[in-house]
Amino acid sequence: MKSARPIAVVALVSAVALLRCDSPAWASDPMVTLSATQLRFGTQAQGTSSSPQLVILANIGQADLTITSIVVSGQDSGDFIETSNCPMSPAILAAGGNCEIKLVFHPHTSVTELTAILTIADNASGSPRSVALSGAPTAAVPGITLSPASVGFGNQSVGAASVPQPIVITNSGSATLNLNSAISISGPDAGEFRIEKSANPCPQDSGQLAPRASCEINAIFVPVSAGGKSAQIVIVDDAAGSPHVVSLSGTAITPRQ
Repeated sequence: MKSARPIAVVALVSAVALLRCDSPAWASDPMVTLSATQLRFGTQAQGTSSSPQLVILANIGQADLTITSIVVSGQDSGDFIETSNCPMSPAILAAGGNCEIKLVFHPHTSVTELTAILTIADNASGSPRSVALSGAPTAAVPGITLSPASVGFGNQSVGAASVPQPIVITNSGSATLNLNSAISISGPDAGEFRIEKSANPCPQDSGQLAPRASCEINAIFVPVSAGGKSAQIVIVDDAAGSPHVVSLSGTAITPRQ
């Protein structure tokens, strides 16, 4: 009688082969997940940059991922800025690794809505993959930043001038900032503070600052009587919140005889 062992061996080999064929292809391939498939930036003034938003690209597969391109395309692609720390081919993103793609909305026009597509091409299943980008631009407007927003002079002898304290005025907006009158000092002790020119002087009377431009004034404390003193520098302009002020304070002391 013939042994049944050869038949059993053939059946076992066939079962193993079938099992290998039925194994999921992705088990030894790279796999990609994205933390977002769309980014909405909301409203942003023309000519200014939004806060960055991130897309995290993760390789959750069991093989190295090769990324061949990361691009922003579409009619309004020039209004979105992309940077990333993702390795590009021939470099690889190892299994279990991830990287960041940073997007910034910087509209150059003030139409109703701007859209684009972030496209990522790689060697994983599902490539290319995309992220929809959108933002709503608003008209260019001026802005103003004062640095510092307040100046404390500490103790200062009566009749003596303090060391000048610089105050920088910057147009933080995307349109020309109009200074509508001379920069002045007001408040209960206005006569004990003064403004002097600096190396980068602001207009003496009305004037303009281009977007991102800055100028500087020097504030000085010259007390005429003892005690705590306060005043404020006043800037009248066409940015939201005008007039803008810088608080001034100091303590006048009588010199010892």
